Amino acid sequence: MDIHIFKRGENLADIARQYNIPLKRLEMDNDLVANTIPTEGQALIIIPPERTYTVKEGDTLESIAEANQIPLIQLLRNNPDIFDSGYLYEGEELVISYAVRDRINVMGYTSAFVQEDILRKTLPSLTYLTILNYRVDPSGNIQDIYDAEIIRMALEYNVAPIMFLSSMTDSGRGSYAATHSILNDPEIQDRLINNMLRIMEDKGYLGVNLAFIQIMQQDLALYADFVARVTQRLNGEGYIVFVTLSPNTLKYQAGYAYFEPYFEEIGRAANYVILITYLWQEGNLETLYQTTAYYLKEYLDFVVTQIPPEKIMLGLTRIAYDWELPYIEGETIGAALSNSSAIDLAEQLGAVIGFDEITQTPYFYYNAAGAEHYVWFKDARSVQAILDLVKEYGLYGIAVWNIMYYYSQTWLSINSEYIVNTYDNLPLQT
Repeated sequence: MDIHIFKRGENLADIARQYNIPLKRLEMDNDLVANTIPTEGQALIIIPPERTYTVKEGDTLESIAEANQIPLIQLLRNNPDIFDSGYLYEGEELVISYAVRDRINVMGYTSAFVQEDILRKTLPSLTYLTILNYRVDPSGNIQDIYDAEIIRMALEYNVAPIMFLSSMTDSGRGSYAATHSILNDPEIQDRLINNMLRIMEDKGYLGVNLAFIQIMQQDLALYADFVARVTQRLNGEGYIVFVTLSPNTLKYQAGYAYFEPYFEEIGRAANYVILITYLWQEGNLETLYQTTAYYLKEYLDFVVTQIPPEKIMLGLTRIAYDWELPYIEGETIGAALSNSSAIDLAEQLGAVIGFDEITQTPYFYYNAAGAEHYVWFKDARSVQAILDLVKEYGLYGIAVWNIMYYYSQTWLSINSEYIVNTYDNLPLQT
């Protein structure tokens, strides 16, 4: 894979010739409209396929997959634009395969109101789909959501639907009181576990993601016990258990020694853990720093001493933010954008995209109504840095927060390096 940084004065046709790929493929792989000029400093991903196929009259997706001896899901994964056009046309070039041999497990996060076309384009690249947000109250009751169609679609694509259980609101604000009440009362825990099992059985979920982020210091040992209790019950019924390990939840601080047993205990109890800091509509720089490859590498250096790497999924967050300067920690709140919206904004304003080599994140500045703004986002270089960590540490996979919009560079980076597992060829790890 090559990543080309667009420079002033270049054009896409010359770049396509430089890398010996069709211009149309360069545009499709980077979400570029035909005949447009990228933004100065924009990262372009360039990945020549290993094998391609030119569509002939009478071809169908099924016949093409069969003729090339590949699973249909692989054909869909490598050609997401099929979902946009809705049909094949004679002379169209499809990607049969990239030069990949390794396998990876990929989790995507979605809310119940994801657009169907985006979900269908994304599902072929997933192993698990975590669906937000089953919110618990202090009594162990669970607020229901309408997710039947999403679960049905996930199963259609051999993706395991996973129930996201937390005390958080849709804006990411959690409840210390709710977790404290649950963790200190075995009867409430029983009620909560029974409610989980009922919902999973009724709706077709194959597991749960415990995402209790706000936990009091004095309750952390109880939380480890609760994870063990949940895992024992759910595994006994054939369900899988993931646990979110946000650094702030377990009071981990980079650069400081950590002597508590919580990582080890939770890692031993759960089937898998997810190292991720969730980003919401409002963001601050301290929280965003926890999502960078630079921070995650230091976090991993510690966590793999407590939890086997083959039980760890690494978070890949994809939310961009726009802050008005001057930035004041704890006061200045960033407005959330998608990565593609951030790039579009830079193009509209004629901003030059810079890149922080330490954190592996792009950024740019602009002025509006007399105020300077700072925009921070992720691109192919950021994705690649996370994938490099997965490979370096031998991790179970990655967890993409979130899939509410489609960004080609994310999925092409993954699919050009790995074959994504489907849940039906995975054993339950207990």
